Amino acid sequence: MPPAPTDLPDHGGGALAASDQDLLARAYALDSDAASRALYRDWARSYDHTMLQGLQYQSPRLVAALFAHALPDKAAAVVDVGCGTGLVGRALAERGYRCIDGLDISPEMLAVARASGAYRQLLGVDLTAPLPLADGIYDGAVCAGTFTSGHIGAGCLRELLRILKPGAAFAFTVKMAVWESMGFAHTLKALQATGTVEALVRQAGALYTNSAEPDGWFCVLHKRRKV
Repeated sequence: MPPAPTDLPDHGGGALAASDQDLLARAYALDSDAASRALYRDWARSYDHTMLQGLQYQSPRLVAALFAHALPDKAAAVVDVGCGTGLVGRALAERGYRCIDGLDISPEMLAVARASGAYRQLLGVDLTAPLPLADGIYDGAVCAGTFTSGHIGAGCLRELLRILKPGAAFAFTVKMAVWESMGFAHTLKALQATGTVEALVRQAGALYTNSAEPDGWFCVLHKRRKV
């Protein structure tokens, strides 16, 4: 799903169309799941333009680059978590990946992703609930813009790891401002301590090209291999 309002950098006032400004104003006022679903329903068609041209959002292509370094096999089965309109999936497809599935709660955003042709399968799911997927079916996972203010916290990580194969790579972003408050620091430390995750690389970076300073953690982890 899209980044939450507190993720948005200064876009210079006149950089966005009036309609996009209205959508951002609604985003600032989100106070329920119903309001969130309604926002993404209305934003789906213009979301890519708002984020890429208006706000210079670069996380999708950076996450795709991190994933490609961690798992270069282009035939790998990859799941895009909170795929939205498919920005990460398209970035992976441009790199030659051809077995990409997407998960998101918004049917309107999924419709845009489907039209991109980057995905093998798209599923409408709630990432805070058990996923209707078998254990260990994906070689890797990606996620950009979902682990952020007002969205999905670290409570979903164990369920996401369940659907990954042993040794699978997972490249994702976490908004710096929620690293502690939404449980990512604690949960990832616990996953490493129990050996569920073999390695975690965490790098500070800019979610937007015009971010004044680093505002996100760019992470790559590997699920423990079977012994």
